[in-house]
Amino acid sequence: MKRDPFEPFIDLQERPDIAGEFNIEAGWRFALARRALFAELDALSHLNHTTFLRYFEDARLGYMMHHGLSTPGPDVTGCVLARLEAEYKQPVFYNERLIITVRTVKIGNTSIVLEYGAWSAEKGLTCQSTSLLVMVVTVTGKKERISDAMRASIADFEGREF
Repeated sequence: MKRDPFEPFIDLQERPDIAGEFNIEAGWRFALARRALFAELDALSHLNHTTFLRYFEDARLGYMMHHGLSTPGPDVTGCVLARLEAEYKQPVFYNERLIITVRTVKIGNTSIVLEYGAWSAEKGLTCQSTSLLVMVVTVTGKKERISDAMRASIADFEGREF
């Protein structure tokens, strides 16, 4: 049976022991657990750079669905990735345990800026990233305003206004 990458997420506010073990800086709440798999390594025997981006994608979709985004489909409002930046800080090797975090930095009318971290139990922060998401009607690509309900859910969860 394949594990659902989105549920349940780890609420670091409720699990400060995990934040402490992985040296996760304050201000992160939504997290997913991962372990570096052999199939995700590259020729240098460390986690391939694209794997971090897939981990961040899992976290992004889980986070957005937690705040009201519909299950992906052709006729619903979805989010498209408009920009992505990543900074690789330390290599991750086979079987290392990781916590992947995501949080909102900014909410505009139709876009959201998210920040991510990949935290190793052995090393702390190994990769950080930011992305710009644009809400769209999936079938048409037309921009969609971020709903008041989603905005309120994120603000309540993150403990601040946007």
